[in-house]
Amino acid sequence: MRHFSGGFKILAPLLAAAALHGQTVKAEPAAGVYKIGFVTENTGPLAYAGQSYWNGAQLALSEINAKHYLGASATMALDGKESASDAARAIQAMRQFIGDRSVIATSCCILSPVANALKPVVTSGKVPLVIFGATGPGLPQPPWIYNMTILPGPQDVATGVDVSKKLNLKSAAYILTSDNDAFKGRMEDTRHALEAQGVKTTGVVNVLTRDTDFTAAATQAMAMNADMILVYATQGAATGAITALRDRGYKKTIVTTDVVSPASVFKKMGSALVGVPYPISFSDSLSSSPEAKAFASDYQKRFGATPDIYSAQGYQVVWFVAQGLKSLSGTPTREQLAEALAKIKTIEHTVYGSEEMVAGQATTRGTLIVNRTSDGNLVAWAPAK
Repeated sequence: MRHFSGGFKILAPLLAAAALHGQTVKAEPAAGVYKIGFVTENTGPLAYAGQSYWNGAQLALSEINAKHYLGASATMALDGKESASDAARAIQAMRQFIGDRSVIATSCCILSPVANALKPVVTSGKVPLVIFGATGPGLPQPPWIYNMTILPGPQDVATGVDVSKKLNLKSAAYILTSDNDAFKGRMEDTRHALEAQGVKTTGVVNVLTRDTDFTAAATQAMAMNADMILVYATQGAATGAITALRDRGYKKTIVTTDVVSPASVFKKMGSALVGVPYPISFSDSLSSSPEAKAFASDYQKRFGATPDIYSAQGYQVVWFVAQGLKSLSGTPTREQLAEALAKIKTIEHTVYGSEEMVAGQATTRGTLIVNRTSDGNLVAWAPAK
């Protein structure tokens, strides 16, 4: 007790002097390596997206350490454990991270059911979890669980309404992966918004995520004779349904979601995707902030590919954790980092122009509605002249 009191008596005048001179005592974590346990999905059915999340996270890590963002002697590291989008493997990886006291935070999950399976694991294990890709409702649970995924629902609605207004469309049909609750919710939100604008629903065609032949679904949707068909489906189903519609000679408007945004999807679909509008939060060619341009340039140099929304979200996960760490002094505990993350309202470093945290959920302003041209370029969507 004497040692503490004496130390405080020495420190107090220094703090007072700093205050008198308009100075603040800068928080800075102690020297050391602060590790994020990252449940990767670089193999399995969602590897096309999983690799992008992982690449974005690695790029952010390199920047943070190169800039000495946490201080002269504090750095960050990533510890990846593969799950292949399997819930059991993800849980096993998370339990290993919880047992490794060098891991101060974790990140995971493209699929919402996997994220939900991990929620009780991380809350009981008391380690911060920052989700990079799952879109299900109610996933954040501060101070332990945060979601950096830019939720597509509001963007889907904005896209459907904007396209219908600009093209003066009066009716809509839908193709839906009925075994995916997230896409059910997204479709319903858009359908309600369109009906409120006077756009009649002529019908819904249900498909399954694992379907491979969409000829019958396309034929059924076309027979509904709507002014446009909106496709709310996982990537494989969406690409299959849109391709089937075009193969069947459908010339009217097709609207879809950000699942078709990666350049690799255009390489697969080709002309079937040309002119189809969909919303995105980030585009390497259309996002104009200095951070976005630097991110796109650095990503291209390092990975030899253009970044997409998935790599942007993986990138933001690491910067979010770094911002929380930077606000702490000494050697932070997991509990202290969790509380620091809960206090963040505005993301300091973001590729979106602006990014806020609301009850543990990342949000951005505005919606980019885009489409691919015949040569594969991404452009802002506008009605054909």
